[in-house]
Amino acid sequence: MSLESVSKTDHHHLQHKNIHYGKPYFAVLLAAFSSLGGWFFGYDQGVTGGIVIMNSFKNDFCVGVYANTSGCDLSIAALPPDYRQFLVLFTLMYNLGCFIGALFISSFVAEKFGRRAIIFTSAVLFIIGTSMVILPPGGSKTIMIFILIGRIVEGTGVGCASFSCPLYASEIAPTKLRGMLSGFMTMGIVTGLFAANVVNFFFQNHKWGWRLSNGIILIAPAIIMVGIFFCPETPRWLFKKKGRASAEKSLKRIRKIYDVTAELNAIADAVREEGNELSIKELFTTKKMLERLGIGMGIHVFLQTSGISPIFAFGGIIFESVLGSGIISLLILSGANMLSTIPALFLFDRIGRRNLLIFCGLGMVVGHLVAATVFFTGCNVVKTVMNDIIVNEEVNCGTNAGVLMLIFTVIYIICFALSWGAICWIYAAEIYPLNSTVILLTLAMHQTRTFRFGHI
Repeated sequence: MSLESVSKTDHHHLQHKNIHYGKPYFAVLLAAFSSLGGWFFGYDQGVTGGIVIMNSFKNDFCVGVYANTSGCDLSIAALPPDYRQFLVLFTLMYNLGCFIGALFISSFVAEKFGRRAIIFTSAVLFIIGTSMVILPPGGSKTIMIFILIGRIVEGTGVGCASFSCPLYASEIAPTKLRGMLSGFMTMGIVTGLFAANVVNFFFQNHKWGWRLSNGIILIAPAIIMVGIFFCPETPRWLFKKKGRASAEKSLKRIRKIYDVTAELNAIADAVREEGNELSIKELFTTKKMLERLGIGMGIHVFLQTSGISPIFAFGGIIFESVLGSGIISLLILSGANMLSTIPALFLFDRIGRRNLLIFCGLGMVVGHLVAATVFFTGCNVVKTVMNDIIVNEEVNCGTNAGVLMLIFTVIYIICFALSWGAICWIYAAEIYPLNSTVILLTLAMHQTRTFRFGHI
């Protein structure tokens, strides 16, 4: 089963060719609103890479806790070991929370209480977690443990958002717009990531810089918590849980037309043909389901092993060593990511998902290989060792080598944004049959979170 053959199978509207979807503007607005979940997902990913090199962050968690000011300004390899461990845990606990949210909470809430409920839950968890991170004072190891717990809660909210937003968008979208509207999640992620680096740039020298950068992110989940009560539930979930009448009412509101009989019949036929919800055993013993599960999980495995997460999680530290300007480098990379995602939302329906994944994937390989080759041939790493312990490490690249590394990393980012970055979120939401979308999408999101641990 190929990518294109799966994606072109409209399992929701089989043999219903003359469905009138009414006015699409409200569906577009709803998808854009739900993509705010992607915005705080991307913002948090982007903000972390910058704040860990801010003086305000070091003053709270390194200076006076593990070393003096000069000891906390060393290169990453020469920083106090316990502080390096805290930096790793700061990212690791967040990813652990993402794993918990995507695998254990999302599918339960989405199926039992609805798609709106899991979007609301993601916002609540994120606000609680972020507040636990930014409000306590620094300078204490006990408080740092509390902050790491907050990172778990924060990540749980993001894990729920990464599941719920593409699911909601795909279920309210007209067939011809499903790919683009599901892709709003990607646009939300890259916009949030870019916004985070802009905020980091302006607050990098502020005494509360890392807290202010993190705090601004709370605007998006606060809007979601209020706005979700004004959004209709998806007709597909309502049809399964509350019957045809509730689904019809929601569908009329979304499509802005009175006669939705044809589309409602399509939903009814899809539910009837696909039967009751598949069990876990049936998912893993049915050849057709295994093929779809393999593709959905595989595409998220390749997404995470492509190297995108380390670039934005640790790019600030890397380019601070290579170019001496980590925050500006992250700003350039996130800007390229955002600007390249815009055409991607239109290209994958015209060029095809498979073609973009293949050819842009080759471009990603070129970008990575050239950047790595430039570092290997044009940079020197000088380590100062005392009693078998690295006390300092300097990376001397020269301006030309550093700029070339940044340029080819930008090329990698552009190719990624045009293909894997956009397609994976859309694809996992659109290839599964209605009676198994939630559990299969959960397993696909699980792969994303699992493989992010390999980067930490």
